[in-house]
Amino acid sequence: MAPNEIKPSVHPELEAQMALYEKPRIITTLGHIYTAHCYTGSNCTLIEGEDGAVLVDTLTGELPGDEVAAAFKEITDKPIKAVIVTHFHLDHVSGIFSFVSEDDIKSGAVEVIGQKELTPNLLRDGGILAPIRVRRGPFQFGGHLDHGVTGGYGSMVGAPPRRGKAGFVDPTRTFEGILEIEIAGIKLQIIHVPSETDDQSVVWLPEEKVLISADAVQGMTFPNIYALRGTQFRNPMQWAKGLDTLRNLKAEILIPHHGPTVEGADAVEDVLTSYRDAIQYLHDQSVRWINRGYTWDELADKVTMPKQLAGHPWLGEFYGSYKHSVRSVYTGYIGWFQGDAVELDPLPWRARAARYVTAMGGRDSVLDQAREAIEQEDYRWAADISTWAVRANIDDMEARGLKAQALRGWAYQQKNSTWRNWGLCQALELEDKLGEQRGGHKIQPGQARNYPTSGLLELMTVRLIAEKTLDTHVTMGFVSTDTGESCGLEIRRGVCQFHDVLPESCDATLSFPRNFLSTWAGGTVSFCDGIDSGDVLLSGERDLVAAFFDKFEPPEGSGPFGLSVR
Repeated sequence: MAPNEIKPSVHPELEAQMALYEKPRIITTLGHIYTAHCYTGSNCTLIEGEDGAVLVDTLTGELPGDEVAAAFKEITDKPIKAVIVTHFHLDHVSGIFSFVSEDDIKSGAVEVIGQKELTPNLLRDGGILAPIRVRRGPFQFGGHLDHGVTGGYGSMVGAPPRRGKAGFVDPTRTFEGILEIEIAGIKLQIIHVPSETDDQSVVWLPEEKVLISADAVQGMTFPNIYALRGTQFRNPMQWAKGLDTLRNLKAEILIPHHGPTVEGADAVEDVLTSYRDAIQYLHDQSVRWINRGYTWDELADKVTMPKQLAGHPWLGEFYGSYKHSVRSVYTGYIGWFQGDAVELDPLPWRARAARYVTAMGGRDSVLDQAREAIEQEDYRWAADISTWAVRANIDDMEARGLKAQALRGWAYQQKNSTWRNWGLCQALELEDKLGEQRGGHKIQPGQARNYPTSGLLELMTVRLIAEKTLDTHVTMGFVSTDTGESCGLEIRRGVCQFHDVLPESCDATLSFPRNFLSTWAGGTVSFCDGIDSGDVLLSGERDLVAAFFDKFEPPEGSGPFGLSVR
């Protein structure tokens, strides 16, 4: 082995954990509840009733969805009468058209049920923040890696994610609190339980004592209180209180939508109680040390789990971790500022890096120290010190190569699947092996056609190229001719304001069928293309429309982007 060569390996605990998710199967509960397990990174569940069935969640897309739909049809030919979507994450909403058709939904034969914040949350994370999520998501889930010893090993606490075409349906019925319904003779409650997400819902079958817990329980792992791809603050105590709500149900069977089914009242209570206690312990001890003046970096090594929780089979650090969770608690409560005034106005990081490198003896000295650390398998320090050389000169491929080696060595040591995935993906990026990474605002037509019209157009506000509009004041109206929806966008000197009703005075108005907007959101046509083809009717001047949309970033993104190399 060459001096700096890193031997691929997998942490033995991670290897044992992922062996639990190798075989796709249908888990049958009480003879009429069927959970698709290990077809992708998430589960879905079919509840068979007297003359129909209820589907809970829809997986990641058509690839696993088609397989699972076929497996369910071999079990029962009863039609699905309702789809319950537990929360907005794409691995739970995207495979809906594998199971039901749009025509059945539009006719009312199939009801789609979700908590009222589900679609707004999806538009926020999958719309406004789409470009950065498109780039960061594959780093967390190992999307750039082959599965195996040299690459990704574990993701989403389950089988590797499989997607295909994605679909989405805006719920035809929304609720707050508790929705108690009976469908096909199935009596159930849909309970809003803010936890992993603020729209998280669970399904409770009171007669059978069966709880479908969605992602309130993320599977056999310490919960991901912060997701490395980027999330809003996941309030730990809100999550713990949500789990108390579930404990009070006294379920005898627990069906999470990541991980295996748990049977027996005592076993369910043990999982739910241990899970919520681990969350509260991390929260309380983080706050305790925050109040004593500790910074988020110090917290990462200060807060650990007591033995009875750390050793629980449902609390291994395979997805969430204590170290990145306590940082989230810190920033969630008191923000990024750790109290040192030097943080308020530091030198730009590239200039700071150049000075650090000089202070450490120059570029060659820094790289020599990195090589020595790699040979000693001190990968954390090797990655840290080589980072300054990379930041001082992002074109220094030797420095980048050393950092890549260090990250690869560190990643192979991790039992946390997201840490491993991120380190290995970043190593590839440093070595220029990922190709050109682009992110953008394109939305798959299967998703876009069922987003609210206003929601799609409101996304334009964060695409405004402000510096091109500092002397601009123009208002554009939008009318969907087949749905009757209307709204407006007003560019006003560097700001784009969205109007949820058609403004009284518009410089131009665009009228179009709803399917045109879906195509436009996918980035394949422009409004000017629509005007030229006759698909869009214009009240106003075409040149004004062209000039208006020229002031926004294009849907395909603004060019290559690196997470660690800019």
